[in-house]
Amino acid sequence: MQNPAEEISSVFTHLTMAPSAEIQKSTVKRYFTPDAGFRHPLCAVRPAPGSRERLLGIYQWYRVMSPKLEAEIKSVLYDQSQGVIILEAVQAFHIRLSPLNPAPSRLVVRLTLKEIDGLHFIAFQEDFYHPDDLMALLVPPLIPVVRLVLASASFVSSICATAAHALGVSGMSSSSHPPPSGEDIYESDGGLYDSVKAD
Repeated sequence: MQNPAEEISSVFTHLTMAPSAEIQKSTVKRYFTPDAGFRHPLCAVRPAPGSRERLLGIYQWYRVMSPKLEAEIKSVLYDQSQGVIILEAVQAFHIRLSPLNPAPSRLVVRLTLKEIDGLHFIAFQEDFYHPDDLMALLVPPLIPVVRLVLASASFVSSICATAAHALGVSGMSSSSHPPPSGEDIYESDGGLYDSVKAD
């Protein structure tokens, strides 16, 4: 990509809604590095020589499972200094032969770019879903159940926190410490999962 902020929407469309396997394959080969990595709540590909082929297999199976996939990008954020693109998208994933109606599902995609000879290639892709959005992909009628579980967990957490404070076992001291500055935390190019604090 010469201009990632402007071209990424077209790349996303060809990856997720390609009308043919050939177009999807050429898109992956054109815009991903040969050792590209991929992380999703349900699958992952570690960056390694030839890993792009496994990533292509995931995208092709995605289209096989949902030939009527509809997706729309809502926003694009490009941090040129970090070489990172953040996409917010909404998709309706309808599993082949499923009698269930598809439900809209929101996801956030983080793309780590690598510059080669003046062009920007995708070196790592990470897909992030809320639990109920992930359920929208799999079994949409269970979305209310997931949301009830999340709400119940929040309620229980609040009750437990109140009880812990009352018993004096909150684990927090009364003294306050200033939060770490931005220079105290750094992030590698491998993705969000390996952030560590600097000594």
